Amino acid sequence: MKPDAILDAGDSGCGELIMLIANYMKTMAPGAALEVHAYDLAAEIDIAAWCRMTGQLLLEQEFNAKPKRFLIQKRLST
Repeated sequence: MKPDAILDAGDSGCGELIMLIANYMKTMAPGAALEVHAYDLAAEIDIAAWCRMTGQLLLEQEFNAKPKRFLIQKRLST
């Protein structure tokens, strides 16, 4: 799936990373995909947990990329 938007989260960690993603996702239409670039060591754990808790769909994860890359699809309904 091709992303509708890209968020470069840089070195943002844990709470700040999740807040950046959550705020960006609020501006997106249901079903849209956001590609997130992050350097945080725990990004894969934090992003996966946030997706599970909020009902977003984590479509792809690339841990070996620098920065790490995640593709998140916004849930279709609230």
